[in-house]
Amino acid sequence: MVQFPKTVLPFHFGAPERRLFGCLHQPGVAQNRKCAVVLCQPIGHEYVNCHRALRQLAVNLATAGFPVLRFDYYGCGDSAGDAIQGRIGHWLEDISTAIAEVRRRTRLRQVSLVGLRLGGALAAMAGAQLGDLENLVLWDPVFKGKSYLQGLQDLQKEMLRFRPKPARNKSEEYVELLGFPLSSFLYSELQKLDLGAMAKKPAHNVFILRSEPTPRGDRLKDCLTRTDARVECQQLDIPQIWLPTANGSLLVPRQALQAVVSWTCRMNA
Repeated sequence: MVQFPKTVLPFHFGAPERRLFGCLHQPGVAQNRKCAVVLCQPIGHEYVNCHRALRQLAVNLATAGFPVLRFDYYGCGDSAGDAIQGRIGHWLEDISTAIAEVRRRTRLRQVSLVGLRLGGALAAMAGAQLGDLENLVLWDPVFKGKSYLQGLQDLQKEMLRFRPKPARNKSEEYVELLGFPLSSFLYSELQKLDLGAMAKKPAHNVFILRSEPTPRGDRLKDCLTRTDARVECQQLDIPQIWLPTANGSLLVPRQALQAVVSWTCRMNA
């Protein structure tokens, strides 16, 4: 059985037919802020590789006085549903449900989203739908779904070079990428994902954190600036923690965590 610290409350929430699993990191009594934070995680192998870093980010934000909710989308992690049931629309609903839940539990109206990789894209899309987010952190967000899928396929080919090839999946319902099934419907949805087409403001203030220079980062900044969001960007020389490491260790880039915490504190001073 997993043992949680006394400051972390694990629970299930949401509709009975779509139960989601979450962990609420509670802040120190003397440092309560007027804003809660919801973390939007990646999926698949990136979820596994980033789990330790995002858990530590939640701890650091809570230490700074923010109540923080980590949660699993439907069909992911410890939430209900099968992996092949994942849908972008459903996951956007899950983010809205998580925001409502953290507001109910903390009695705080103001909520910030922090999203990593696909979680970043989902957070931006959810923010644009909701229209009432104050702050949004996008950590190496997926900008174009086609490039994201191509990267997964390239990584899988590289990992299989010196391994026996798995039995070919003859089902048309899903494709398997790096050990995780991706439904054909979700695959098609991801191919169409393009943050560059975003026309609505996802939040009043947006912080883009990048691990390497990329023209897409500038394009995302330009796109979000056109929506009248106030956008800040920062590039750090940090590892891309969603990629597998040679020794299988899960990396925690402290520079990145500190950058996210510092910006979130400054926006909620």
